[in-house]
Amino acid sequence: MKRHHHTQHQANESRINRQIAIQDMFYINPQYQGQLESASVIVFDDVMTSGATLNEIARILKDNGVSRVINWVLLRTLRPSQRSEHV
Repeated sequence: MKRHHHTQHQANESRINRQIAIQDMFYINPQYQGQLESASVIVFDDVMTSGATLNEIARILKDNGVSRVINWVLLRTLRPSQRSEHV
């Protein structure tokens, strides 16, 4: 999987804006497309904020024949309403 890079960081964006910004950011290298058919894929992410990136990656993989996507995340950020409770 490859990613088109944007110049702006998405960390401070709303969930809706992150979902819009991430659409069509990822693509499958055609050289490996055939190896994905009916495969199970594990996606590793260091930090999950809204889940928009993982959802988009799963969508692209499934659109290219992957049968199962498993997401493993090291850290999960708090939602804005939860952040204020811990300050």
